[in-house]
Amino acid sequence: MSTFLATLTRHPNGADVLRAVILLADHLDTHAVPIDYARRRALFTARSQFMDARAWLELQRRLRSNPGPDPVHAERWLFHTLTGSPPLLAHPGIAPASPAQRQHYQRFRWRILPAEAELLHHTARRLLHEHGIDEPLQWTPQLPDRVLDGLQLPGPDPHSISPERLHQAVPGSDFSIAQLARTLETTTAHVVHLLSEYPLDWSPPRFRRTQHTATRTAQWRQWYEHDLLSLQAIADREDTSLATIRLALLKEGTRLRPAGSYPGRPRRK
Repeated sequence: MSTFLATLTRHPNGADVLRAVILLADHLDTHAVPIDYARRRALFTARSQFMDARAWLELQRRLRSNPGPDPVHAERWLFHTLTGSPPLLAHPGIAPASPAQRQHYQRFRWRILPAEAELLHHTARRLLHEHGIDEPLQWTPQLPDRVLDGLQLPGPDPHSISPERLHQAVPGSDFSIAQLARTLETTTAHVVHLLSEYPLDWSPPRFRRTQHTATRTAQWRQWYEHDLLSLQAIADREDTSLATIRLALLKEGTRLRPAGSYPGRPRRK
């Protein structure tokens, strides 16, 4: 903190930054905060595992042509998101032990694919539910715009680029953060923040289709097992092929009904 304050006092906009921090502190003192981070840290800081690594690796296999992200990064993401603390303070089995590992985790955060983010968010919400915690997973305080009027704050406005504009600027394959920042005429830090908040699919077309299948399979299974829709009806509803639906459900362990059978129809004697 002392290093931060020393840096702040030397910054050309240091006084306005400090004013914004004070306004934020006053806002938090006045308004109720919907997340009890102290309780979460007491529950999760000593925890060494948050998810089944097999589920993560299986999703990686289905989504990426070259599966690479270490499952431990997913554990770090869950600890970070649940407690609000940096992964450095997590259980030693999770905490990054070197600057290189910390850098790899930061890269992991902005390269998450949407289906991976969905699995992580679902896992985090399930953990909160298991402990009887009825809170939003994450929360950001919102200061009224008028209180910041007249302040000269460094860096771009985080909300100056919409998720739609971000997604339009990303090519349909691997990309460089520096190149994307130039395209959007902003800083690399701003782009990293946006990608962490709004994951996007930058994978090749074949794996993009695979990712869409991964995100929809649970719904297809619901329609098939509980609503008793046929495979063809689901394929028609989703505008995809019958083979795609069949293969996705088989991978999920769904028992398929015999072809031509109709649940609920009385059998002929």
